[in-house]
Amino acid sequence: MTNTIHLRFLFFFLLLLSVLNSIEIPFSDNEIKTEKNLLSRFLRTSPADSAECFLNTKVWFWHNGKNLYFLWEAEIDESFEYGKYTPVDKWPDSDYLRLQIITDVKSYYAYMYYAFPLGNRYDAINKPDFDYDKNWNSTYTYQSEILNKTWKVLMTIPFKDLRFYGSSPHNWKIILTRNLRKYREYYTLPFVLTKYGRDYFRKAENITINQNIKKTKNFYFRPYTILNYDITDKSTTYDLDNLGLDFSFSPSFSTKLKFSFNPDYSDVPMDNEMDIYNSRYLPTFEENRYFFIEDFNIFGVDKNTFYTRDIIQPHYALKFSGNTEHYSFGFLSTLDKEITEKEVLEDSTIVKNIINNNNLYNIIAFRPSGKNYSIQMTLLSKMHNDYENGKIINDYHNEVFHLAPEWEISDNKTLWLNLNLSIKEEQNTESKKGYYGEIGFNVIQNDFFISLSTQRMSKDYQMDMGRIYEDDFYGWNLDVNYEKDINCAAVRELGSGVSLGEEIDNISNELLERLFSINFWIDYQFDLKLYLDFAYVKELYYSQFFDKYRTGINLTWDRINWFYPKFAWNIIETLIYTLNNTYPGYYLQYGISGDISKYLSYNLAADHIIIEDVPEHPEVDDNYWISNFDFTISLSNNLSLTNGIRFNNYQWSEYKNYQWSEYRDHLGIFSNFRWEYKPGSNLYLGYKSSTDEINGEYTKDYELLYIKISFTF
Repeated sequence: MTNTIHLRFLFFFLLLLSVLNSIEIPFSDNEIKTEKNLLSRFLRTSPADSAECFLNTKVWFWHNGKNLYFLWEAEIDESFEYGKYTPVDKWPDSDYLRLQIITDVKSYYAYMYYAFPLGNRYDAINKPDFDYDKNWNSTYTYQSEILNKTWKVLMTIPFKDLRFYGSSPHNWKIILTRNLRKYREYYTLPFVLTKYGRDYFRKAENITINQNIKKTKNFYFRPYTILNYDITDKSTTYDLDNLGLDFSFSPSFSTKLKFSFNPDYSDVPMDNEMDIYNSRYLPTFEENRYFFIEDFNIFGVDKNTFYTRDIIQPHYALKFSGNTEHYSFGFLSTLDKEITEKEVLEDSTIVKNIINNNNLYNIIAFRPSGKNYSIQMTLLSKMHNDYENGKIINDYHNEVFHLAPEWEISDNKTLWLNLNLSIKEEQNTESKKGYYGEIGFNVIQNDFFISLSTQRMSKDYQMDMGRIYEDDFYGWNLDVNYEKDINCAAVRELGSGVSLGEEIDNISNELLERLFSINFWIDYQFDLKLYLDFAYVKELYYSQFFDKYRTGINLTWDRINWFYPKFAWNIIETLIYTLNNTYPGYYLQYGISGDISKYLSYNLAADHIIIEDVPEHPEVDDNYWISNFDFTISLSNNLSLTNGIRFNNYQWSEYKNYQWSEYRDHLGIFSNFRWEYKPGSNLYLGYKSSTDEINGEYTKDYELLYIKISFTF
C-alpha cells in the first residue's frame, strides 16, 4: 500500500514538474517577439554530438484562437540550397525547417510541417515507428523570404487540422528541426533522437495553450468531373461514372467524417514495373489513392490484413474516425463495382467471367489506450451476393476480428500481441473458422533495436480482404539492428542488422521455410554510402527442399544535385517455380536521378536479371530488363508536367481463349499536366497507354486521353 502511494505521488510530482516547465503560448492577433516566447538553442542530432548550431536560428510563437503562428529567423551562408519546385508532398532536396506538434503524447505520433526556400508544401504524420504518413494533408501555409543572409519564415498552422480533445488548458509538445543539406547536418530543439524510441515524443518541448480554441469552418466539398477519350476505340463516354465528389466534415476537433462518391484515380501515375515474373505468390503494390491512406492508421491493420488495392473502382467510400483522451475509433465502408472479362470458348461462344465482384467492405475499430498500454480491436468484413434470374445463387461473407494489445513494460521495452479470428461462409460450402496469432517483445536500447516474436496460423484461417501466403504453420522471428554515429574523418555513420526465422508445419512439425539475412552499411563523409548484404532461404516446395541465396553490394553517391547515381550487384541462386529447380544468376540494378534546375528533375531506374543454365521453356525468360523513367517539368509548385515510361522485355507464353499467345515487350507511357489553380482545386490533363508485343505484333491494351477538374469549397 505504501509503495502504491509513493508511486502515485511520484507520478503527480512529474506531471506537475512537466506543467511548470511548459512554455505558455501567448494569445495575440499580432506578431509577438519577446524572450518569453523565444526558442533558439538548436543542438546537432546528426551527427549526434549535441553541438550548438553555428548558424543563428530563432523561433517565436503565438496563437489567436484560430491558428498557431511560428516565426523563424535563420541565418544562412553560401552553402544554402534552394531545391526545386514540386507539387504538394513531393520532396525537394534543399535546406528546410520543420515543426512537429504532438497533441496526444499517449499515442506517440506528431503532426509535421515543413518550410522550404521555394515555398514547397510538405506535411505528414510522424508515426510511432518513425515511418512518415505523407498522405495526411493539412491547410497550413507559410511565407518565406530570404534577405541579407537571413531566411525568414512565418508558419500558419490552423487548429482545425489538428486532432485533440478536452478544454483549455491544452498541454501539448513540439519539436523544431533545422536541416543544413550541404553539410548533411540536423539540429533539433530539444535534443531528441529516433533511437530513443517513444522517449523521442515524451522528451519533446512542453507548450501550454490557456485560451479556448475557436471552432472555424469544419468541412470541405470537392466535386469533380472527368472526360475520357479512348483513342483505340475512338469513343467518348460521359455519364454518371464521370462525375464524383469528395466531402469532409469535422463535427469536433477530435472527429472527422469523409465521403467519396464514385472516387476517380485517373490522375494517379502508373505503378512502377517490378520483377514479379518468378513469384510464388501474387505481388502486392503500395496504395497510392488518397481516400484509402489518409487516417487509415486508426484501424490498426496493415496491407496483409486489409489489402485496399483489391478495391478497384468503388461506387462509394465512407469513413468516420475520432479520438478522445482514453480511446480512438473508426468506421469504413466501401462498395466496389463489378468488373467482368469476356472469354471466347472453343466453339466461339462468348462467356462473361467475373474478375472483380461487387464486394462490400466494412471495418469498425476501437482502441482504448493509457499511459503505457493500448488495445486495438478491429472487425473487418467482406461480402457479396451473386444473382441469377433474380435469385441469390451465392451468399458470401468473410469476417475477421483483429485484437492487438500492446504494453510498454518499461521505457522502450514493449510486449505485444496480434490475434486474428476468422469465419468464412459461402452458399453450399461448409463454414470455415480459423485463427492467426503472433506475440512478440521489442527492446530499444542505446544503439540497438531487438524484436523477438513467435506466431501460429490454423489451416482454416480465411482472410480474403488481405493476403495469406502460408497457412497451417507455426514459427518464430528474431531481428537485431544496430546503428551508430561515428563522425570521424572518413565515416559519418554505420549500421548492421541480422534477421532469423522459421516456419514449421503444425501437424508434421516439418520445416516449411528457414530465413537468415545479415547486412552492413557505412555512410561516408564524402556522401558515398556502401551497403553489403547476404540473404539465405531454405524453402519447401512440392515436397522438396531448395536452398536460395542472394549476396550483394550496393553503392550510392549523393554529392551533386543533378547527378545522383546508384548501383547494385547481386549474385543469386534462385528457385524457378515453373521448372521446380534452382539456378544461379545475377541481379544488376542501375539508377540515376537528379535536379537539373529548380524547374527540371528526372529519375531513371533499370534492373537487369540474368539466370544461367536455364532450359528452354515457353513460360520462363532467363535474361530480361525492367526499367522506369520519370521526367518532371515544374514551372512553379502549382504548375507541373510529369511524364513517365514503364518497360519490361520479359518473354512468356499464355494459353488463353484456346490458343497460345507469346508476349515479349511491354511499354507503358503516361503524361500528366497538373494545375492547382486554387488551394485544393486542380485541373489535370493526361495521357496513358499500355502496349504489349503479342505474337510478333504490337497490341494496344489501352490508349486514353483524359481531362479532370476538381473544385474545393
